Amino acid sequence: MTAQEFLQTVQNGQSVFLDLRAPHAYSQSHPAGAYNFPFHRQNWGGAVKQALQGQTPPIGIFVDNSVVAAAAQESLVAAGLTVAFAFDKGLKAWQAENLPVEQVKDLTVDELRQNLDQYVVIDVREPYELRSGIIPGAVAIPMGQLQNRLNELDKSKAYAIVCASGNRSASVSSFMSQQGFDVSNVVGGMSLWIGSRHPVERP
Repeated sequence: MTAQEFLQTVQNGQSVFLDLRAPHAYSQSHPAGAYNFPFHRQNWGGAVKQALQGQTPPIGIFVDNSVVAAAAQESLVAAGLTVAFAFDKGLKAWQAENLPVEQVKDLTVDELRQNLDQYVVIDVREPYELRSGIIPGAVAIPMGQLQNRLNELDKSKAYAIVCASGNRSASVSSFMSQQGFDVSNVVGGMSLWIGSRHPVERP
């Protein structure tokens, strides 16, 4: 399957495309339609399967290292998932083939704290994660529910997306940008927000 053919299945909602690189690289630029899911060797495929919440669509992976690509494919297959497409040559090679890319706007926790009244904060963590505290006024919508709740959101407003560390929020920010929302990813997530001693509320 060519990259263009696979991207068409992603656009049609038939496949899931994962960018395995670090969040900062993903934010700077990534293949259109890809979610950020950084690779780690300990049951990574199982973590992907859990995030899919029972669905088993064909998976595509994007990375800049053939060894990581092979390990990721092995992990996904071991978890019972199907790898339909893999690109292991990195972003420059992707762009050299004139394939589409996207970027995510980044927002530091300090910038968000100083301009909190200008954003609707969406916390995409799971309910059990909220026990550590949430940003005052934040709306809690777990990542897996967001697609079905977009109709609750107002495209005239600016959104700041936060998770635990910035991985999930980067993917959500990219997805919402594709849907026409003004959205920024909170770099470092709640770990950095709490570590910077910014205020939190208990749910």
